Amino acid sequence: METRMKAVRIGNGLVKSALSFPLDYAISQHAPHFYSQQELVQLHAFSKQLSSSFHQCVDNTPRITRKRKTQDMPKEESVVPKIKKRRVIVKSTTPPPPPQELSLEFKNRINELSGRDLQFLMHKRLFHSDVKTNNNRLSMPIKEIRADFLTKEEITKLNERENGSDDGRLIGLEVTVMDPCLREYTLPMKKWSMTTNTYNLVKEWNKIVSANQFEEDHELQIWSFRVNNKLYLLLNKL
Repeated sequence: METRMKAVRIGNGLVKSALSFPLDYAISQHAPHFYSQQELVQLHAFSKQLSSSFHQCVDNTPRITRKRKTQDMPKEESVVPKIKKRRVIVKSTTPPPPPQELSLEFKNRINELSGRDLQFLMHKRLFHSDVKTNNNRLSMPIKEIRADFLTKEEITKLNERENGSDDGRLIGLEVTVMDPCLREYTLPMKKWSMTTNTYNLVKEWNKIVSANQFEEDHELQIWSFRVNNKLYLLLNKL
């Protein structure tokens, strides 16, 4: 039996039509005696060429990779990015209230001491740090103080350090503090340079907090006066 096909050129040789090639190739594998040696060589060459073209086409086909969505991922692989919120510090633009007139009890006590140069210094709202036992100090930011209440000698004293060394501890200035109940305490006042320069009443401040049951957000008005040139600070609780 002879199969008739249209011849096509491959390289320098001829082979049957591509349309009937699969049938001829299959027959040649099981009944090669129907074909001449030349036709068998051409069929084998055509088979190799088709196979090479097919693999080249597959290799050149672009691959589409689908990115997994978060909801398609296993729970342990799904990571939601954290959004950091910037901390916003809102500064109060409300001016401090004007000083209240001192009570008659304060005025009488100042007169008994022959006090003079009474000045209003600042309105102070107590922060947690002002009443925390471990801190044992009341801070008075210098920029909030409304009057020049220190002498030149006292300013110099506040800058002095032990042993005259830059690394020595600040000596401080001794002042008398009068609490809202007219009790008097002797405390050192020191000038600290932190974020802002502050005067701080230290060491015995916890006694004043305890005796007056001061708490965070309590409000004080701080005054100064002098007795025989000695500095007094007066705490008027609002």
